Amino acid sequence: MMEELTSWYSTIYWIDYILFFLLTIPVAYLTLFALASLKKSRIKYPQAKKKYRYAIFIPAKLSDDEVILDSVSSFTKQTYPRENFDIIVITNDLKEATIQGLKDLGVIVLERPQGKKDRKGALEFALSNLDSNAFDAAIIVKPNDSVDPDYLEEINKAFYSGGMVIQTHRRTKKIKSNISILSAISEEINNSIFRRGHVNLGFSSALIGSGMVFNYEWLRQNITKVKGPGLTKQLESLLLRQGIFIEYIETVYTYDNEKKKVSTYNKQKRDWYKSQRYTLKRALSDFPKALFSGNFDFCDKIFQWMIPSKIMLPVYIILFALLLPFVDWTLSIKWWILFGILILSYSLSIPEKYISLRSFWALLMLPFILIFTIFNKIYSRFFK
Repeated sequence: MMEELTSWYSTIYWIDYILFFLLTIPVAYLTLFALASLKKSRIKYPQAKKKYRYAIFIPAKLSDDEVILDSVSSFTKQTYPRENFDIIVITNDLKEATIQGLKDLGVIVLERPQGKKDRKGALEFALSNLDSNAFDAAIIVKPNDSVDPDYLEEINKAFYSGGMVIQTHRRTKKIKSNISILSAISEEINNSIFRRGHVNLGFSSALIGSGMVFNYEWLRQNITKVKGPGLTKQLESLLLRQGIFIEYIETVYTYDNEKKKVSTYNKQKRDWYKSQRYTLKRALSDFPKALFSGNFDFCDKIFQWMIPSKIMLPVYIILFALLLPFVDWTLSIKWWILFGILILSYSLSIPEKYISLRSFWALLMLPFILIFTIFNKIYSRFFK
């Protein structure tokens, strides 16, 4: 009996240390890039000697009727020459009054076929129906986004300096609820770790799905290669496979005006898990080739997709820290230390403007959000 008990304890110890090692890797990864993000970007692009032509693509659906006119209005107020950019809304279900309002603002409205409802289908349709020689770069934004008047002027500087693909700084504009605060904090952590931190260490920025700038010809040639769910992650995969660096310009903002709800968060996370799982499966087979060819940017992205999300990672760590005292309380000490390091890395990534009492109260919602996240993970794994 004693031998069986000793064997059982030995097994628990080994499992504990193996799991601890596996979860220490992503914590170390996030901490490294969080520390790298502390160095603020000092890149100042020189004045561009050429005014490039931009196509601003806005795929829209029926639910965007209430917001799209305000969004488009911010693009019409650019200091950039109006003859050097076109605003293109791709839709098949906006109301006639909204469509007319867009046309009154000088917007090109493309009526896409009914079968092309997703963003990939909308962009593919637009790119195939526009003159490929009319534009130098494409900017993809969402119908609820707005921008500053110098948005295109600043992007043009970066594009002129050689940036083939650029991610702007997406920021939550309307912070009116606890969920919007948490969403804004989460996005800024992503901006710090996966964008500024990565670029500071010589890796590509992560794309975010909006405020993205692409070389027009590259996007036109590659949009048809996007298959399955998750436009953004698949574009990332295509870019990094081809060795194309993704720039990040932190001082150019794309403002997210979406009204944040728990249900919206729930759906976004479910779609995120689905697209990441799909893209990772397709990318894994290319990992050895990328590694031996020295494409470490692509290797980093694959590893990034493999680690637990920044919400689920602390959940796993806390779970083990709470369970292990039933076996041996000393085993949980290292888990609490690991949890502290992870929280520190998140704290380093949060801008000072979000460190407030209001943010603290919003954090009290986290347990409920974690429950939704766990449900999303189970739902997407077994029912999608």
